[in-house]
Amino acid sequence: MYNEKHPQADGSNFEVHSKFFWTPFWSNSIPEWVDKIDKACQVHLDWAHERESSKVEKLGSDFGMVYHSGPIETDPNLKELVDYIGGTAYNLLETWGNDISNHKVIFDSMWVQEFSQNGGGHHRVHIHENCHVSGFYFLKCSDKTSFPIFHEPRTGARATKLKMKDQKGVWPGSELIHFKPTPGTLIIFPGFLEHEYAVDFGIEPFRFIHWNIQ
Repeated sequence: MYNEKHPQADGSNFEVHSKFFWTPFWSNSIPEWVDKIDKACQVHLDWAHERESSKVEKLGSDFGMVYHSGPIETDPNLKELVDYIGGTAYNLLETWGNDISNHKVIFDSMWVQEFSQNGGGHHRVHIHENCHVSGFYFLKCSDKTSFPIFHEPRTGARATKLKMKDQKGVWPGSELIHFKPTPGTLIIFPGFLEHEYAVDFGIEPFRFIHWNIQ
């Protein structure tokens, strides 16, 4: 039985550890694009709000709703963002060791969404099947809005999870990662990575772009 550290068995030296089956996660911050892209997205969200207007009127509130636009990847006003994301996704797939020399990167879907003004907006845990890369670009968010939560993607690892000694840290054994974005934050991750969005309280607007790439 071992219940204390052994002075000659330095398993805490992470410098000599290998990292097998780790999950890549890439982020950048481009706040200078937010105003222009948000303005371009407004017409798509206006359509989404109009589509749900009868439902909101019937209920007397939009509590718990999430407004989704239609496809936006062909909007010429968003071309700079689309090209940046597509090029970055291609580079990342290569960096992650994939042989994509005979493949092209294409957008499976891209849309802008906004959580309800009366609060309650959220997303349950899910993945985006049949895609290689997913990501978000945040337009409106703060420390008072919702945020994405990423889950341990290895099913087998979940069965033997131990309590983390630092719940706020990010460890190889962490089961959940709470990612707190700011306007302009852009993140890209493998499509298999499970994620959800925490319940939003409707205190401030929460708006972001989502995409899937094959």
